[in-house]
Amino acid sequence: MLETHKTTKAIFIIQILSISLIWMFVFGVTWWILRLLIISINLRDAIDASVGISILVIPIFITLASILTYVFIGLRRNRFENEIKSGGKK
Repeated sequence: MLETHKTTKAIFIIQILSISLIWMFVFGVTWWILRLLIISINLRDAIDASVGISILVIPIFITLASILTYVFIGLRRNRFENEIKSGGKK
């Protein structure tokens, strides 16, 4: 039982780390693309490519990160509900 608790806790920590990293990545990419747009406007450069990339990439990354977060929360909620139903016993 103690080994199972350690394994469950390790999996939870890995999931939280994964969610944190994907959101940091999404915010980093979003910030980078927005900076590219600002720089291209300041340089009076053609912003067509930057706008095209940002229209595609930002929503895709936000959607993927949201799906990953939803899945991990759903897995955690399902595990919690199963533990309540079984009375904490496996």
